Amino acid sequence: MKFLICGMGSIGVRHFQNLKHLGFNDISLYSTGNSNYPKIEELTKDIPRYNNLNQALAQNPDVCMITNPTSMHVETAIEAANKGCHLYIEKPLSHNLTNLAELNKIINQKNLITFVTYQFRFHPHIQLLKDLLHNENQYGDAVWAQAEWSEYLPDWHPWEDYKQSYSAKKELGGGVLRTQIHPLNYLEYLFGDIEHLTATTQSTGILDIDVDDIADIQISFKSKINATVHVDYIQKPRVHKLKIVTNKGRFHWNCHLNSLKFINLENKITEFTNENFERNDMFVKMLEEYIDCVNNKTPTSFSIEQASKELSLLLGE
Repeated sequence: MKFLICGMGSIGVRHFQNLKHLGFNDISLYSTGNSNYPKIEELTKDIPRYNNLNQALAQNPDVCMITNPTSMHVETAIEAANKGCHLYIEKPLSHNLTNLAELNKIINQKNLITFVTYQFRFHPHIQLLKDLLHNENQYGDAVWAQAEWSEYLPDWHPWEDYKQSYSAKKELGGGVLRTQIHPLNYLEYLFGDIEHLTATTQSTGILDIDVDDIADIQISFKSKINATVHVDYIQKPRVHKLKIVTNKGRFHWNCHLNSLKFINLENKITEFTNENFERNDMFVKMLEEYIDCVNNKTPTSFSIEQASKELSLLLGE
């Protein structure tokens, strides 16, 4: 299988290294040369690189991995899809809905396999929660959930000026509502289709950036479960946690502490271990599943079509 990676920031480098780890070596890069990832030249010194997308696509890759800034995702995807490339595209899918209908039309016409990279669907605790909520009656039926993900933006990539990152710039599709979309997506994974969603954002000015740095989302699922999500760029130390209330108790997940526990109505605590887990495990499992889907011509667990619907709900359009 032949891969083209479009964009060599931190996530492009991660996918590149994971492809190598899985034994794939037929890799080329499309890069404008703006990446400031440390030692990028050393890491990719023997890899074919193109600064023109048409030239890169002329090498006939099977899969195009789209890891450039959010505002460039769809235009890059359309070019790749027109060449018949299967698409592995970073979240968020886009910063708006422009040209998404065209992209989905091409994907359907050419029977392309697509996936939007929500790695937390591959976190062992999130997968376990799905099993426990749907297959283990002893923990009850979920009725309400609350997720919070807060990370201090200047700490994300210490090697770069955070104000110049795609996450912080409006013209690159930044803003915390779109960039920190993971909790919304893993709640959808846990509870099913969303019936209604409202989002509010705030730009505090604390970080001197021109995008929202706080967002709150209210969600009603078709399964009659309600949830709230809070995300922000300004808290330190970081927070990433989830609470799910059932009619028999509640689950508490703390991502950064690698902790999942259930407290029943009698205050009995059950803890679920996740030994030897490393963050990159999610990315590897996600990539392995996608490659299997491409090889077997089967749908992925979260396609560009599904992500388009999610983004439409999020943006209220």
